[in-house]
Amino acid sequence: IVGVINLAHGSFYMIGAYMAYALSPIVAATFGGGFFAVLLVGLVLAVVLGYVLEWAFYSYLYEREHLQQVLMTYGLILVFEELRSLLVGDDVYGVKVPEILAGSLPLGELMTYPVYRLFISGVCILLALGMYFVFTRTRLGMTIRAGSTNREMVQSLGIDIKFLYRVVFAAGVAIAALAGMVAAPMSSVYPGMGNQVLII
Repeated sequence: IVGVINLAHGSFYMIGAYMAYALSPIVAATFGGGFFAVLLVGLVLAVVLGYVLEWAFYSYLYEREHLQQVLMTYGLILVFEELRSLLVGDDVYGVKVPEILAGSLPLGELMTYPVYRLFISGVCILLALGMYFVFTRTRLGMTIRAGSTNREMVQSLGIDIKFLYRVVFAAGVAIAALAGMVAAPMSSVYPGMGNQVLII
């Protein structure tokens, strides 16, 4: 939407997974909440992170050529990986599946299907429907679509395109981090996990 080649998007997925691991004891001790409270707190932190990153780095890339975008966002991958190593180390961590979603559904006599995988599918479907509704049925979505097509025209109509891009980017970071938080109990949390997602 904002026209930037973002190689660091996999890092936001990784940050989400590590937030699910690191926030679990903190949220439990502070709010007494479980996995769903961690998702909520993690989403808020991801929005703040995305907003700050857009303001500090990405806002300077909109008018730059693709090579400069690639170099900047690749540099961010290296920075995030080093920060991860300094803050939590290079071990592999696990995130516990919430008890309410820990069961399995029988599929015949020999096979079962984890309830948590159904939860992941449900989150994806709800997120896709929510994004579709925002983009096609709301004034914000109309403004976002117009801004992605003709940035100068939207700005000339009195819309703060810088703030709009900041909100869009923050939402994108939050969605990537949510994916990492939701995937963490199934895939575990390990160094370089964002790079694999980025390649896919």
